[in-house]
Amino acid sequence: MKEDRLRRLLARIMLWGVALAAVVMIAGGAIFLARHAGQKPGDHKFTGEPADLRHPVAIFKAALQGNDDSLIQAGVLLLLFNPLVRVALAAWGYAAARDRLYAGIAAFVFAVLLLSYFV
Repeated sequence: MKEDRLRRLLARIMLWGVALAAVVMIAGGAIFLARHAGQKPGDHKFTGEPADLRHPVAIFKAALQGNDDSLIQAGVLLLLFNPLVRVALAAWGYAAARDRLYAGIAAFVFAVLLLSYFV
């Protein structure tokens, strides 16, 4: 894979990933505002997030059903996973181009991202 082609692919992934995350979050926000219009804030007592908004699989399942809170959370998760996908594809592209230095650096950054996301 040529470097220019890889660079364009990574730029498109970043652009479309951020756009997708924004659309999902805006849709969730619009549904939230439509369902809770006129509701008084109940912020006098902190209750934390429900259990179904703490696990990625449960978040995406509820988001597919149209849950407003889950749609917003899914958008945030998509935004967080965007750099992970981009760095993984960069490592793959550099490895395919037989550029060991950049493939190694990208693989190291990918490992650090994975570690920071899941630990």
